[in-house]
Amino acid sequence: MATDSPTAKDLDVAQIEQICKEHAGRKGDLLVVLQKIQALCGYAPQAALPFVTRHLGATPSEIYGVLTFYNRFHLSPRGKHTIRACRGTACHFKGSLEILDKMREHLKMGPKQDTSDNTLFSIEEVACLGACGIAPVITVDEEVFGKLEPETAVEIVARYEEAEKGKEG
Repeated sequence: MATDSPTAKDLDVAQIEQICKEHAGRKGDLLVVLQKIQALCGYAPQAALPFVTRHLGATPSEIYGVLTFYNRFHLSPRGKHTIRACRGTACHFKGSLEILDKMREHLKMGPKQDTSDNTLFSIEEVACLGACGIAPVITVDEEVFGKLEPETAVEIVARYEEAEKGKEG
């Protein structure tokens, strides 16, 4: 699991405990419990999983199996903005990998890192965004950007960064 997860004392333990107690002894409720924990925390923190084990009776490997099978679960904190980068065939042949590399470089993110250190952005590679006609495509939150070049994608990210700086001031 993620190594940067908070400890149990950093979480809302009472709420996590309550979620688990509501489903106590019902191992079949594992998916629902994990969804509720993620809704509470923004991701599925490793420190919350012993509560799930204790109350539902699911093993750590069963829990981890569910968390890694479904792509909507996150094992680390998420950024304020989510960038989804299409890796479908049309986007791939028009340079989506270079776009991803440039955005990661701009955000100083390693190849396996999915959230920037300042937790402003999370990057998700997706199979298809359904906008092949304007490939290569990314979305930032719900806004779609197409016919991108690597430099243009970095400019888009920089605009979001500037907008966030304006909110701080």
